[in-house]
Amino acid sequence: MVTNRMMMRALPSSDLAVETPTEFGGDALAWAAWLYYGESLTQNEVAAALGVSRASVANYLAEARRRGLVTISLDPALLGTVQLGRALAERYGLAGAYVAPADEGAAEAAAEPAEQAMRLRRRIGRAAAQMLAPWLTDGNTVGVAWGRTMLEVAQALPAKSLPDAKIVQISGSSLGDDASSPEACTALFAGRLGASCHNFHAPAVLSTPEICEALLAEPGLRRHFERLDAADLTVFGVGELGPGTVWSDTDYLPDSVVDRYLAAGGQAVLIGRFLDARGCEIDGPLSGRQIGMSLERLRRIPVRVCVAGGAAKERAIRAVLAGGYATHLVTDAATAERLLDAAT
Repeated sequence: MVTNRMMMRALPSSDLAVETPTEFGGDALAWAAWLYYGESLTQNEVAAALGVSRASVANYLAEARRRGLVTISLDPALLGTVQLGRALAERYGLAGAYVAPADEGAAEAAAEPAEQAMRLRRRIGRAAAQMLAPWLTDGNTVGVAWGRTMLEVAQALPAKSLPDAKIVQISGSSLGDDASSPEACTALFAGRLGASCHNFHAPAVLSTPEICEALLAEPGLRRHFERLDAADLTVFGVGELGPGTVWSDTDYLPDSVVDRYLAAGGQAVLIGRFLDARGCEIDGPLSGRQIGMSLERLRRIPVRVCVAGGAAKERAIRAVLAGGYATHLVTDAATAERLLDAAT
C-alpha cells in the first residue's frame, strides 16, 4: 500500500493512456478528482477518460482525499439526526432508530395546527418508506397497520414489482376514515409494491366475546393468523389516548369507553389494544371482543417498526417502547429530543 501511494504521488501524466489537461498542472490525481467530484462522472467513466482501470481510479480518489485535494463535509442537520437516532436506540434498547430530516419547505411552526400535523406525518412517512426499503423484498411477508401515518408511509413507498411478497392486514376492519382504514392501507402498500394483498375479512371489534371467539375459530381467519405468524416484519403507528382525542370511528371508541381506559391509566392505543405507561395491556370494555394481531403475536415478529411523532404522541410512543413492542422507531427530531429527556 505504501508503495502504491508513493507511485501515485509522483504519477506523471505520461503514465496515463491520455495526456492530463494543462489546467491540472500534470497532476493526474487532481484530474481524476475533478472528473468524479466536479463533473459527477462515475468511476468507470473516469477510468475511461484517464485510460486506466476502475481500481486505479478508486485508489486515485482515496489518495486525493488523503492529500487534501478533496474534502468531504456532512450537513450538520444530517449529523444531528444520526446522533439522535443512535441515542434513541441506545436509550430504549432498539435495533435502530431513524429521525426524519427537518421540513424542507416553509416552517411548520408558521402553519395552522392541522397543517403542521399533516406536514409532520408526511415527513415521518417518507422517512419510514426510505428506512423500510431494504426489507421490502420479494418473498417477504409484511404486516401492515392503519391510520393517517400509515397512509403517508404507503404513499411514499417506491413502486416495485414483488409478486411473491405478501402484505397482510394486522387488524380487523373499522368504520373510520376510508382512506386510512386497515384494509385501505394494506391495499395501498400492496399496490405500491406490486405484492399480493391479504385483507382481514372481519370487523375489528365484535359486540360480545362469544361472537368473537366463534369467529376466530373460522378456517379463513385461522389461515390469516398463520400468515401473520409468518411475517418477517410489521409496520405500525400508535394512537394517543386522552380526553381531547378525536376518534374517526366513534362506534369503536365512544367517549364512555375512552374514559374507562383513561381511568385505568391508559396512555396509548396499539393495534386496537390499550397500554398503560409501562406498556402493559389494560383489561377493559373491549377485552375479548377484538379481532386482530395480539400484542404477544406482535412481539414474535422479527422486525417491528413503529412510525410516530409529534408532541401529542410522546406518551404513547414511550408506552410502546417501554413494552418492547418495537425493534425500530421512525420519528421526528423534536419528538426524539423529548424522548431522550430524562425529566419527562
